[in-house]
Amino acid sequence: MKLLTIRSLAFILGLGVLAGLSQTTEVWAQQTAVPAQAFAPTVMTQDYSRTHSFPNIFDSFMSLPVPQPSMENSPRLRDLMREGKLWLSLQDAIALALENNLDIDVARFNIPIAQADYLRTRAGSAARGVSGETISTALFSGAIGSSSSGGAGGSSSSAGGAGYSGGGAVNLGGVGCCDPVAGFSVGWDQNKTPLGTIALTGVSSLIQQQTSYSTYFGQGFMTGTSYMVALGGYRATTSALTALVNPYVPSAMYISLNQSLLQGFGYRANAAQLRIAKNGLKVADSNFRQQVTTTLGNVVNDYWDLLYYRENVRVQEEALRWAQTQLRDDTLQVEIGNMAGAEITGARAEVASRQQNLIQAQTQYRQQEEKVKTELSKHVDADLAGVEIEPTDKLPEPTPNDIASLEEALNLAAKNRPEIELANLQIRTQEITIQSVRNRLLPTLNAFATFAPTGLSGHFLCGGNPLFQPSCPAGVTGYVPGGAGDALSQVFHNVYPNYALGFNLSIPIRNRTTQADAATALIQERQYRVQLQQKINQAQQDVRNAVIAVGQARLRIDAAKESTAAFKETLEGEQKKFHAGESTPFLVIQRERDVATAEGTEAQARDDYAKALTQYATATGTILGKFNIEISEAKTGQVTRAMNIPGTTTAPPGQ
Repeated sequence: MKLLTIRSLAFILGLGVLAGLSQTTEVWAQQTAVPAQAFAPTVMTQDYSRTHSFPNIFDSFMSLPVPQPSMENSPRLRDLMREGKLWLSLQDAIALALENNLDIDVARFNIPIAQADYLRTRAGSAARGVSGETISTALFSGAIGSSSSGGAGGSSSSAGGAGYSGGGAVNLGGVGCCDPVAGFSVGWDQNKTPLGTIALTGVSSLIQQQTSYSTYFGQGFMTGTSYMVALGGYRATTSALTALVNPYVPSAMYISLNQSLLQGFGYRANAAQLRIAKNGLKVADSNFRQQVTTTLGNVVNDYWDLLYYRENVRVQEEALRWAQTQLRDDTLQVEIGNMAGAEITGARAEVASRQQNLIQAQTQYRQQEEKVKTELSKHVDADLAGVEIEPTDKLPEPTPNDIASLEEALNLAAKNRPEIELANLQIRTQEITIQSVRNRLLPTLNAFATFAPTGLSGHFLCGGNPLFQPSCPAGVTGYVPGGAGDALSQVFHNVYPNYALGFNLSIPIRNRTTQADAATALIQERQYRVQLQQKINQAQQDVRNAVIAVGQARLRIDAAKESTAAFKETLEGEQKKFHAGESTPFLVIQRERDVATAEGTEAQARDDYAKALTQYATATGTILGKFNIEISEAKTGQVTRAMNIPGTTTAPPGQ
């Protein structure tokens, strides 16, 4: 009895440790709980792949809004708590995971990241790629879009002494793809320069002042076309006594059109980054589906493990009751003198052993509860930490047609596995890269056309130099005033036209850099095709392994059920023989131990079978369809389906 007392005390202390752990967890949860806030799932409601500059043009200068992530658990979690327990069906566990699981929550951000990447490529910038996608380095040797700078090379506007090439007033540099650019500038300058002679200006020091203005608008396109329109001029005064026009007011307009004809010609050559980013949107979706598949597979398996650990607790409790009953019977036999006192030692040891097994089973169950709570919540608050999970489902029973044939399963995997879809999308990205790099192998041939009329006005000295007589009124001599309006009028009336047409041709002699990039792109494409076959082989292996696992688990359940029934029958027979005085306590204890082991093995077999079905659904890529999961619900984090607990036959008492 002393040994029994010690073992019982150890059992009670073990339960006390578990209770203390629960209280400690609750206190810790209270200390680290996230401040309460209204539940709002982390959803990017804005489409980050497009923006609008009209009617509010100032939106272009503002960052796109990005909501703060919510760390509050969904209301569904609170609604499932009743009478100090979290009543949890498998479907509710899946719904909670879609709403609260942080792995899925993190994966949601990859979708707007892909949209933002697509947005930047629509402006002509390079794609940065998304998780699960590799962008070849061969793509980054060339620029995106064309510019009008090629046409500007041989078409600067000038008009004799009144030439206007822009200077600091108009930037006639290249226009990239694809967002339009506009600008306006005004400048003022004054300087005084000492001269060594008065022969040219009539003064010993020259004072000059200039006020300039310009405005421009330009845009490039994915077709390799670009244009620019610029208008500008300046007003200059000088202290020179010999100036015929003072102040001096020239103006000019510049219209340039540039088109690439070989390298950089057409949408396909210039839109590689845009097409890759558009493909990246599909990659992000496929990656998200893969994360949802992986997470839900883990949640389902952990739910089955929770059921197994609960069943194991029941088995160990039953085994402990058997051992305690046997101990009481043996003690009674010793007291009435039908059994020697030494025979009771084995029964006491068996009780102590079963108490230890029960404590271990309870510990595993509690730990599995904590794991499931973490998976199904954004944070384990005080309310959640203080409740026990009451799973309402049962481990599945084997059925003849629980899985499809091997051939059908292989076809399902080929169509549904996200890994295979991702590998195909990667090949598509590389094909776009190859098309772009091949275009860069061509020579550069640009055609340009420029129209640049100019005008000149100011205070003219009429009756003097015949060069300026066309600007003087008939019969007028002396200085005639003029200004920017007169100069601009000449520009728009094309008084001094300037036209330019031409081609720019650049031929690389060896072109080794681009050849190396083209070879790299092709090599990588071949490599990705081999990797695709690797993914297919792995998927097929996973399917075959899953089919084997389901079949073996089904056989193990059948064998375990037969073994449990046989051992129970043997135990009943041994107990009858013991009461008839034809057996020993050791043999009875041995039979009880066999039954407990068989029941534990049967529970483990059922758990393995349930997880084998999950393995099969994951291997074939059908787990989302198996549990009727809409990927749109996973993206929004809001599940519309009703809870399974209230109003069902498995609802807690009082529902």
